[in-house]
Amino acid sequence: MNRLHRPAWPRQPRGPDLLRLPGLRRFFRWRYARLVFQLPLLLLAVFVVVDGLTGDQLAPRNLATTTLWLHYRGLVVIALALLGNAFCAACPLLLTRGLSRRLERLLPRKLSWPKLLKNKYLVITLLLLFFLSYEVFDLWASPWLTAWLVIGYFAGVLVVDTLFPAGTFCRYVCPLGNFNFAFATASPTQIAAVDPDVCSGCRDKPCLHGRESYPEPSQAQGQAAFIPLSSIQNANGQGFFPGCETDLMVPTVVSNMDCTLCMNCVRACPYDNVALTVRAPGLEWTRAPWAKRGGFAAMLLGILLTFWGLLNAVAMTGPYYRGAEWLATVLGTRNEALLLILIFAAVTLSGLALTTAMSLLADRLGGVNNSAKSTPKAALMRWGYVLLPLGFGFWAAHYLFHFLTGALSIVPVTQHFFEFWGSAVDPNWRLSRLVPTRWLFPIGAGFVSVYSLLAVWVAFRIALRDFGKRGVLALWPPLLFILAFAAFSLLVLAQPMEMRGTIFGPTF
Repeated sequence: MNRLHRPAWPRQPRGPDLLRLPGLRRFFRWRYARLVFQLPLLLLAVFVVVDGLTGDQLAPRNLATTTLWLHYRGLVVIALALLGNAFCAACPLLLTRGLSRRLERLLPRKLSWPKLLKNKYLVITLLLLFFLSYEVFDLWASPWLTAWLVIGYFAGVLVVDTLFPAGTFCRYVCPLGNFNFAFATASPTQIAAVDPDVCSGCRDKPCLHGRESYPEPSQAQGQAAFIPLSSIQNANGQGFFPGCETDLMVPTVVSNMDCTLCMNCVRACPYDNVALTVRAPGLEWTRAPWAKRGGFAAMLLGILLTFWGLLNAVAMTGPYYRGAEWLATVLGTRNEALLLILIFAAVTLSGLALTTAMSLLADRLGGVNNSAKSTPKAALMRWGYVLLPLGFGFWAAHYLFHFLTGALSIVPVTQHFFEFWGSAVDPNWRLSRLVPTRWLFPIGAGFVSVYSLLAVWVAFRIALRDFGKRGVLALWPPLLFILAFAAFSLLVLAQPMEMRGTIFGPTF
């Protein structure tokens, strides 16, 4: 294709390609590369379910509660900060895909996912229900319920993948996956095209639709476009190579939203033209990537996760219990579910109100006086990205607090699992903290500070991008918002994190 007539692909980062490291590209081009990472997590899920249903129901001694609520969450934020969406890449839930393919043969045809739900609103609802359930049912303290949560997750992906096209669950249903999508925007890597001109000349777009490759056309099964093995650069086997299940085409990727880092595009590309590019963390926050993909629902997801992250941590502190007692007295009820719903509603609405006020004021100071352009939705789509580094910084600080407090407990808990089943093992319960207690607050404060500074950079870039010289005025509301959020975050992290039994007070 003539360079002058090639599609106007969006700008992508041009940093180093990690797949150029010795052996990595060849490994990820292997059709079973993802399975190598999925099998260990599947084994862990089996241990979680078995120990959760049949093992010691004391939470600190059970694999279900310790691995899921302590280790898994801590490792998720570490991976997001240092690498990318690694846990979606290794997700064992998709190993149900073989069974779902067998079950779908019983159906006349696949159903279409409702157009009304092709957004993040269902995910936002499921996340809210999850956070409420986490508090109401004390999921962190119940191995049995945790095991059933894992079983429910596997059942959910099996049902959705059987009834609807592949990728529907990941993109529109999975709460954990969409948490990862929102905060993978903070990651230092992104899928990109090595040479966009190569993509311009690609007719079948196998990175999106997949491909079939055999020596002869007669061997093709009709699952995707046939591309003969002789045309494959660095051939990686024959058969069907699926494309992106969340409908991302490599040269158009400008955000990590919806990217599971599954590397299907790497394996499917016949020209070996896909890179895992190193970029500045949060690079996409200054480029408004959700205007065309994800839209307002994606922005709402990021904003709400930021405030729900604060509430998730505040709910472990003494002031929260005292506030809950006061609210119970005022309302004359000790119905925990009702009180939690009211608290979540108050935090959600006040968080949205504060963010909207900050965004509208910044727009006005920047010179947006046209009522058609100065709408709450437009303002949030401009300035909402400022909350993403704030939210990720706090979630990371909170989860790392728990992870560093008990990371080494995986050793005695695993020993206890085998002891419970009759093995001659003596668990070493002295193993717990990964770092001294006095380091916990400085580490958390460091994360909050670094990502708050990153939020300042994002606000600065947005202000200059959209308002030029008036950006100096538009910058003040976001800066004050960032300062207040960071100060409150540090105040929360400075509180003793208590063991929780009910909303009305800690139990030890």
